[in-house]
Amino acid sequence: MRAEGLQVFPLDDRGSFAWMLGPSDPVSRTSAALVVAGGTVLIDPVDSPELDGRLASLPAVVGVVTLLDRHQRDAAPLAERLGVPRLTPRALGGAGVSLDGVEERSVVESRRWREALLWLPERRLLVCAEVLGTAGFDLARRGDRLGMHPLARLHPPRAAFQGLDPATIAVGHGPPLREGASPALERVLRTGRRELPLNWARVLAEAVRAWPAARRARR
Repeated sequence: MRAEGLQVFPLDDRGSFAWMLGPSDPVSRTSAALVVAGGTVLIDPVDSPELDGRLASLPAVVGVVTLLDRHQRDAAPLAERLGVPRLTPRALGGAGVSLDGVEERSVVESRRWREALLWLPERRLLVCAEVLGTAGFDLARRGDRLGMHPLARLHPPRAAFQGLDPATIAVGHGPPLREGASPALERVLRTGRRELPLNWARVLAEAVRAWPAARRARR
C-alpha cells in the first residue's frame, strides 16, 4: 500500500525515526527505521512515495524486521526492492534478530498471536509492535499517553518487559512516546487488566460514533 503525507518522529540521536501515513490511514499504522551497527533496519514497514527520500540520509538499509505475525504490511516488497533480507524473530518462528546493541524478547507466543519486541539498552529505546500502543483504540481514557491492545489486557505480558526502563517507546499503532515513557509503561502493565472495561467501552463508543460516516462511505 502506498499513500501520501508521511509523518516522521525522531527516536534517538543517531537518526532513527518512526513514520506514519497520517489521516489517510484509519488504523494509525506506525513503522520504524533503526540505525544500528552496520546500517539501518526497517521495522514493520508501511511503504510511502516519500520513504526513499527519508531513508537517503541514513546508513544503507540492511534488513527488514517483522515483529508481529499479522504485521506483514509492505515488508516483502520493500525487502525485495532494497535487495535486503527479512529478519524474523524467534517468537515468529525465525532465526532471530541478531544485531549489535539490540536485544530481542518474546512478547506473545500463541497460535493466533506471535509477537516480539526489540530493546536497545544504550539508548533506552523500546520497539513494541502491538501489545503497547498510543492510538485511540489502545487507550483506556482519552488523556492516556500509552495504552495496551484491548485483547492483550486480558493477560498483560508483564514478564516480557521486566527490567526495562525506556526513555522512548516506538509502537506499531500511533506516535512514539518520547517523554515519561518508563512510568507510562509501568502504569499500563500494572493497570492493563483492571482498566479493560474502560478500554472496551471507549472502543465501542468510538465505533458507534464512526458508524454513520462509514455507512455513508459505502453508499
